[in-house]
Amino acid sequence: MYEGELKALSRALGIVKIGFADLSGYEDEFGITGPLLERYPRAISMGVVMPDEVLASIGPDGPSPAYARWYRQANELLDRAAVEIASFCASKGHRALPVPASRIVDWERQLGVISHKAVAVLAGLGWMGKSLLVVTPDKGPRVRFATVLTDMPLETGEPMRSRCGPCRACVEACPAKAIRDVAFDLRPEGRDAVFDYGACLQKLVEFSTMPGVGELICGICIRACPYCQGPRP
Repeated sequence: MYEGELKALSRALGIVKIGFADLSGYEDEFGITGPLLERYPRAISMGVVMPDEVLASIGPDGPSPAYARWYRQANELLDRAAVEIASFCASKGHRALPVPASRIVDWERQLGVISHKAVAVLAGLGWMGKSLLVVTPDKGPRVRFATVLTDMPLETGEPMRSRCGPCRACVEACPAKAIRDVAFDLRPEGRDAVFDYGACLQKLVEFSTMPGVGELICGICIRACPYCQGPRP
């Protein structure tokens, strides 16, 4: 009913990808999101795509100042768009809660109020890769997401099954050796079984001290993914 209006609004706000998720399939592994799921059975997932020039600036030894700037700009754009989309939902008489793109509540486990990546997968925008990033069919993992939680009745997408197969590009590229090369379909049995968050965080802290960076970012596994170059045969 509202899907067309939401898509048009999101495009006007600079959002490139948008999808709608049924949160009954959301697994609250760490007990952070449970109370929200009772009030908001649906979610709107929105994403912006990293430009080619920014992707190319990420080197094998760490992130670039260009990536750091884009990361901040993307977060600001997503946060503004989430507020506008939540306001639209509220204007139609529905509850809506915008969740900021970069609001982390637990850095050691890299957890937010809700997983934007898990919501994007439930919305059918991509699948969860071995790096635990969302891999979209046409842009790979070079998409940054934010979420609006709502009770608006929306036609939801279908979760996408993994297309990573035997590919090890992100595993081999990871400077922290954090990606454990564990294959799974829709979701892993446990995050720690497939990803070493401690090793990743240690490397992020190191990279944050690089000139012009100043953010806990990396991007090396993003650039390594072959889906960044478009759909695979």
